[in-house]
Amino acid sequence: MILIADSGSTKTTWALSDKETAPITVKTNGINPYFITEESIEKIIRDELVPLIAPDSFDKVYFYGAGCSTENNNRKLINIMARYYPAATVEIYHDILGAARALFGKDKGIAAILGTGCNSCYYNGEEIFSNVPSLGYLYGDEGAGSNLGKTFLGFYLKKKLPADISAAFDQQYHFTLEDILNSIYNRPAPNRFLASLSTFIAPRQQHPFLHDLVKASFISFFEEQIEKYENYKEVPVSFVGSIAWYYRDILMEAALEQKISVGTILQSPLEGLVRYHAREIGH
Repeated sequence: MILIADSGSTKTTWALSDKETAPITVKTNGINPYFITEESIEKIIRDELVPLIAPDSFDKVYFYGAGCSTENNNRKLINIMARYYPAATVEIYHDILGAARALFGKDKGIAAILGTGCNSCYYNGEEIFSNVPSLGYLYGDEGAGSNLGKTFLGFYLKKKLPADISAAFDQQYHFTLEDILNSIYNRPAPNRFLASLSTFIAPRQQHPFLHDLVKASFISFFEEQIEKYENYKEVPVSFVGSIAWYYRDILMEAALEQKISVGTILQSPLEGLVRYHAREIGH
């Protein structure tokens, strides 16, 4: 029995898989070591995961996570998992490798994540061959939920939104300037707060103003990430993530404009990761 985790800044989805039954999936809060403390990570494991998945349920963990790109971050997570699941071995990988394995298996292509944050890589069928750093919500994350939220709030606070969109936003959220600034500068996980505004934008994405906002963000993503790979016109570009999934029509429109061939778009990489690791449990 193995446990596979797909973790972003907003949520973590865990799949308990064996060769006899369909995977059991559960969800907890997101675990991104860059944005939450070690104590917060431990609280999520102890209070949200352990009550749902018992310590003796599996032998191995494959954890694919945003922010799992340094030895220090990975060691924190390994140590915490060892406290609550001492019999299991733990392997930590960056979420972009998880996306690539889920999208391409043993084939090659450019894998991209568009969720709370963004990332991309060229995958040669075995490993990440090259990577363009996304730089996070302050300096990058083009096309991601945090970028959409940040751009939208900039227009809102500077009173540049169309009147109907501004009125609808006020009616739904009742934010004060202090609320917004505190959420960005004084509270944990500002990227998650910014990305949460996608729940307002997505149902209204065909409004001309919001359509153009989203499309411009996707074009920036293609320019700053995908077009940096020398062979980006020679291989498919495939996506995982909630933003890619819910805005897929606009994403395809932006890709067509940039002359980029889009392959698969998945809401989550977890099903693909279960298939990828199936050989480990005798499928």
